[in-house]
Amino acid sequence: MSERSDGARRLQPGLCLRRFPFGESSLVLHVLTPDSGRVALLAKGAHRPSSGYFAVFDLFDTLELRWSKRASAELGLVTRALLRTRRPALAGDLERYRIALGLLELAHLCAREEHEERALFAWLEGALDLLQGGRALPGVVAVAADLALLRQCGLAPALSICASCGARAEERAGRVAFSAALGGRLCRACAAAERGGKRVSGSLSLNVLRVAESLMEATPTMLEHTHIEAGMLGSVRAFVATFLEHHLETRLRSRMADSTLRRR
Repeated sequence: MSERSDGARRLQPGLCLRRFPFGESSLVLHVLTPDSGRVALLAKGAHRPSSGYFAVFDLFDTLELRWSKRASAELGLVTRALLRTRRPALAGDLERYRIALGLLELAHLCAREEHEERALFAWLEGALDLLQGGRALPGVVAVAADLALLRQCGLAPALSICASCGARAEERAGRVAFSAALGGRLCRACAAAERGGKRVSGSLSLNVLRVAESLMEATPTMLEHTHIEAGMLGSVRAFVATFLEHHLETRLRSRMADSTLRRR
């Protein structure tokens, strides 16, 4: 068995994406690691106060894990678990908590089993750190994280060029044609062609696209100093969430109750 598929040889960083009770005191964990991707593990006795794993497997915290994997078992067995980075602020603020849950759900959807996922791990850990730091607005972190993930997956929306022909889109005030199915903004000619072909193409405020573009290019330090009017931020979040869910082909359960992200 290779080292990549067997974590027994060394400690690896990990983030709990999901956890489920197992028996009276154990936990089943879905964990994201940079080198082994998403792994399913069993932590025996994790709820026992005398266990070395007691209060270790909280969501949002970065861990150091070692596990063994047996050919006859579906779950790897945790053999060591240590806390590396605790993020207590995320459980103490409802908005940050809900956004953090959404990040875990996205990572779970995108992570591959037993494959290297260093970029995805860095994306998730970085977004959680921003939420924990408290300097960046939670809504700003949420939409910037969505855009960063879309870019990482090669699905970033076209915001300044036409998604259909690649031409530089016209800079004019008001609303512009936009198609999630085609990948983003459309120039006048391509929008007319789509309407002529009876394919529905919606529209977005040019200012919404500009704000989204600035967030997609922003560094973590820039995000900490970014302030966006609540109405504008809600519009950007709604459009990005709709675009993301269209290309993931699923509704995110963690966001269904968030009225700012409902399709309009």
